[in-house]
Amino acid sequence: MAHKIKLYMFTGSGPSMTARLMLEHKGVDHKRVHVMVGPHAFGMLGRGSETMTVPALKIDGRRVQGSREISRALDDLVPQPPLFPADPERRRAVADAERWGEELQDAVRRLVLCAARREPRAFLSVYRHANPLMRPAQRVSRGFVTRLARAAHRATDRAGEEDLAALPARLDQVDAWIDEGLLDGAELNAADFQIAPNIALLLRFEDLAPFIEDRPAAWLAQRVAPDFPGEIGAVLPAAWLAPLGAPASDAPQPGPMGPQDVLRAIGYDEARIATLLRQDAAPVEHPRYAR
Repeated sequence: MAHKIKLYMFTGSGPSMTARLMLEHKGVDHKRVHVMVGPHAFGMLGRGSETMTVPALKIDGRRVQGSREISRALDDLVPQPPLFPADPERRRAVADAERWGEELQDAVRRLVLCAARREPRAFLSVYRHANPLMRPAQRVSRGFVTRLARAAHRATDRAGEEDLAALPARLDQVDAWIDEGLLDGAELNAADFQIAPNIALLLRFEDLAPFIEDRPAAWLAQRVAPDFPGEIGAVLPAAWLAPLGAPASDAPQPGPMGPQDVLRAIGYDEARIATLLRQDAAPVEHPRYAR
């Protein structure tokens, strides 16, 4: 039986991408209705929805809102391929990880809004309307919508700093679930679709990508949500980034600098360096660094 399905969403929304990916995973034909971030809240109420939330599905007239509610509705509608395992214990584990993913989603959204406060273009880069005709109106309303969103989601600087401090542990949790096979298995599940778009959005941060891109969590994001939109420049305060530590990497690290490396770094040419080293000269102080 063919179903008439509409997905209400907006670009840059992690949960909207979650819903879209689950529909595609199940091969469900649907129409996408792109709403504008900000005014969407009133538009959803005007359409008869119970809340302002997107994503929202309309399935043969029945309304379902929220990515977790949508995952269950889709499994009821189209059982194969399943978003939740049949085994009760495994099903609970996927449901718990999916719920945890909503908390990650909240944190990532706050970080985007904190960045948008510092780089206004970041907001339009992530949340750019799918319809080019709507983008001029979006540019005009950006400032108001950003302030409204920051207030609605409590995206204060303090919250953003706390979210970054908690990020290493959250990424460790995702990596652990991948290691045990709960995520990134042969068959993707509801938790994969809930978590991966949020990691994909974190990878759009110039500040954060180096700390994430070599982790299993990043590989999951590339598998599930490789086309997440947006570019967010290096705008987060350095103090916020300190808890992240050095990027994880298996690449060999450079050894200590030799005398010739130091001399190159302060501006000496190769001929001068060769002369100094042949003469076994004492260390030369560049005028720029003279005391």
